[in-house]
Amino acid sequence: MKATHYIAIAVAVALVALIYFAGKTVEPKTEKPAAVAPMAGSGTPGDMQAAGLVLPEPANFDSLLLATKKKLSPAALADITKQESIAASADVAAKVAALEALGKLWQEQKKRPIAAYYFGESGKLENSEKKLNFAAHLLTEEMHEEKNPNVKQWMANTAEACYQKSLELNPTNDTVRIDLAGLYISGTGETMKGIGELLTIVRRDSTNIPVNVILGRMAVESGQLDKAILRGNTVLRVDKDNIEAHLFLAEAYKRSGEAQKAKDLLNNAKKIMKNPDFDKDLDEYMKTF
Repeated sequence: MKATHYIAIAVAVALVALIYFAGKTVEPKTEKPAAVAPMAGSGTPGDMQAAGLVLPEPANFDSLLLATKKKLSPAALADITKQESIAASADVAAKVAALEALGKLWQEQKKRPIAAYYFGESGKLENSEKKLNFAAHLLTEEMHEEKNPNVKQWMANTAEACYQKSLELNPTNDTVRIDLAGLYISGTGETMKGIGELLTIVRRDSTNIPVNVILGRMAVESGQLDKAILRGNTVLRVDKDNIEAHLFLAEAYKRSGEAQKAKDLLNNAKKIMKNPDFDKDLDEYMKTF
């Protein structure tokens, strides 16, 4: 269940958060965009676009690099400068190794976005899906903590380039395509592009569970209850114990006026989870029907 946890924007912690469609929410453990007002300079570029604001220009990497280098110790700067010299050589193999070494050196300095850039550049030269995906994941995680909107936009653009290159190498990697969709939806605010990536998967594999869960959840949130019900039932035909599907499908039925179907699904979810706290939350929620 990876793929940026089925896209933090749409599913995140579906096990619990979907219970609280009526307004109560639970913070996911990781990879959730910060819900901060974009006007204050926080939130993802997607938050800003959703709020009707003009997206900022991406920061210039060379300027970022120069500013960050000024904070390094002389020894660390010397190590990095040495690898930069090797990376400037014409030998491709040496360049690939030096770029990866730069990524590791910046990672040691806890400068993960810069490290991710170098891992990505190494991956592009080497045609390495592993490096490209790793770089994109690092950037996606870090951008939700970044306060500077220009730097955040640079992270989003750089992560997108890594995912796109990875998909050029392996167009059928659904995990990467789901991650790219998540970046579009929660990172750049290009929701329809994100949905387009998800639909690319279900056109090829109509019973894909992660994608149907994401689209089902989004359908509930956008009021397309018929589509949500179709997606939920598709998932349960393949995986009858899928908790995420039980929860968003129950919410879709509730909003459609079919309270008993919703309760049946939630009671079944309790049997699957076997968790007293989970049961208590569901029972409390069902009292609001």
